[in-house]
Amino acid sequence: MTRPPFNLLLVEDELADALMFQEMIEDTSPGMHLHHVVNGHEAMRFLRRETGYEEAPRPDLIVLDLNMPVMSGHEFLEQAKGLESIRSIPVLVLSTSDAAEDIHRSYDFQASGYVIKPGTYAEYVKVMTTIQAYWQGVVSLPKLADLADTAR
Repeated sequence: MTRPPFNLLLVEDELADALMFQEMIEDTSPGMHLHHVVNGHEAMRFLRRETGYEEAPRPDLIVLDLNMPVMSGHEFLEQAKGLESIRSIPVLVLSTSDAAEDIHRSYDFQASGYVIKPGTYAEYVKVMTTIQAYWQGVVSLPKLADLADTAR
């Protein structure tokens, strides 16, 4: 049985972090399609399929940095989780911040998980392998067709 593509939306303003993330996806998760935007505002445009993103797929998972210009990760979470059409998409916060306030606030805004960015590439690969095994193997994620069925 062929597995459908797994679409991951990375919301990350640091180009170096995004490139490292892309490299790790290529190394650890060949069936994953990575889409990247640079801030929460662009992520909302992607999710709403606004101009420039008309063909954007619905992500199976969003990986979100917190500290970004234009719209922070917390602002994104608050907006995204307030919209019925996208609130069921799990959001994993991946941040350098280990501040209790950031962690609690992320969960208050319905983040599905919070991971502190590792310090080395090897640690990052280990974290990504765990994330991939969990989100692509262990959990059952809502699919768009299933959501349409429950809305009736």
